[in-house]
Amino acid sequence: MSKLSKMRIGGEIHGAIRQEIYNLTQIGATPLELETKTQEMIKEAGAKPSFTTVDNYQWATCINVGASTVHGIPTSTVPFVDGDVVTVDLGVYYKGYHLDGAFTKIVGPPCKESQQVIDGGLAAIKAALSQVKPGNRIGHISRATEQALKKHGLTSFQELTGHGVGRQLHEDPMIPNQLNCALETTPQLVIGQTLAIEMIYTAGKPHLLLEEDGWTIKTKDDKLSGVFEETVEVTHDGYSILTKPTLFQVTKSGKI
Repeated sequence: MSKLSKMRIGGEIHGAIRQEIYNLTQIGATPLELETKTQEMIKEAGAKPSFTTVDNYQWATCINVGASTVHGIPTSTVPFVDGDVVTVDLGVYYKGYHLDGAFTKIVGPPCKESQQVIDGGLAAIKAALSQVKPGNRIGHISRATEQALKKHGLTSFQELTGHGVGRQLHEDPMIPNQLNCALETTPQLVIGQTLAIEMIYTAGKPHLLLEEDGWTIKTKDDKLSGVFEETVEVTHDGYSILTKPTLFQVTKSGKI
């Protein structure tokens, strides 16, 4: 079985788990409950958690709430409450290949700021995906992401990026969410490449703090943040999302 055949199957496993965890992310649920369910589903599917391949990380998910941005340890038993903005990032390792994807969800009715975080993130990943095609460059993705986030009053973090994914969870090329160099100097996309297109952004200033647990990263100004991520394959005519159902199907916010 080829790399892409394995990753397509792995992507379907990932997508089914992400759909279930999205549905379970509700008022009264806890990060630990979501983590436990994710581990159970990955094992039942004959796969392994990608994130446990990271040195000293023991969990299948990273779960963050509010200003907490990425790499949140999912052991909290504190239930989600009305208005929480929850991010769940999970990875699946199937037959030697990684699939990576994430979502951010408002628990309960949204306020104006939280809805802005969701709408802007989904718009940004849609814009980023539109630039995934052979012959384009990483810079096309970065520029489209930056412009879409800015339009919604959001900004990305220079330190946190998308990335290649396959044999390793994080591979070259890195995919910044802002264009900080000449576009023509960035790597070119090629058919068969597999990428984690990942929006990591905030409604505030792009400054971060590392929490005392050594993993969790949050915004310095305590503003809301969000993460949306898909694993994709570069195809002859553009791209194919491997982590299916897609984010737009999971969130019922439209179609990519």
